[in-house]
Amino acid sequence: MPDRLLPNGVRLHWREAGDPSKPPIVWIHGGSVEDSSMMVGDLEPLFGAWRVLCPDTRGHGLSSKFERPADYTYPRKGEDVLLWLDALGIQRAVWGGASMGAALSLWAAIHAPARVRAVVSISGPPYTPLPDDAAWWRAHRPLVEAGKFAEYFDANVRLRSGDAALARFKARPARYAETIERLREHSVASLLALLDETYARGEWLADCARIRCPVLVVAGSEDHFPSVAMSRRVADTIPGARLAVIEGGGHFPNRTHRAEVQAEIARFLGEIGV
Repeated sequence: MPDRLLPNGVRLHWREAGDPSKPPIVWIHGGSVEDSSMMVGDLEPLFGAWRVLCPDTRGHGLSSKFERPADYTYPRKGEDVLLWLDALGIQRAVWGGASMGAALSLWAAIHAPARVRAVVSISGPPYTPLPDDAAWWRAHRPLVEAGKFAEYFDANVRLRSGDAALARFKARPARYAETIERLREHSVASLLALLDETYARGEWLADCARIRCPVLVVAGSEDHFPSVAMSRRVADTIPGARLAVIEGGGHFPNRTHRAEVQAEIARFLGEIGV
């Protein structure tokens, strides 16, 4: 994986695919235990027409780790991605991704509009975590405190995607072991900081009304956070945004219903002429 030491001292790693001579699309992973390795396949049908850039945001994959929740906020993550794009000589890109990566893309469209051509937001929540999810974190925080990262990873996948998804992941033992090994790049303090920040976020839905670029919001019909109703409020708040609901999809329909999500993304990019 290529990496770059940014002017703010963060070392950012990324994966790259597609055609480097084509327009760039920044495709960002979810939070918590996610990283760029889980994202590249989402955009495979676009490789001939796009330069696909998948960063490990700070605290994820091989990129720099920190031990304070304040170092994992959207402004800090957004700063890293913008500095990284500067280093690559990229002024504007389509941004998107899943879960945290989708929300970070919306955040960039609000706070750095000149850098964002369009956004594809899959299950991106500009919301405070649900009380039940915050209680789930309090109940599972002792696993991380005890350094039981694999056990926490399993519990998180069960929460977000279900037992069947975890079973499919574990059926690829080399891939599973590689993922857990990357998670162990964290210290206990840095993973606790990352997760404490995740479950303490406030709502910023109203800020999405400031977005002026084209936006596609993708929701899984079975997702509980954000639910379809919550994703519809995101789309209704952003002028001109479009909502696509993937029937049967959960929090990561880009994995369970990949072909359907790929078709929605291709249709959206075609419609807006990007």
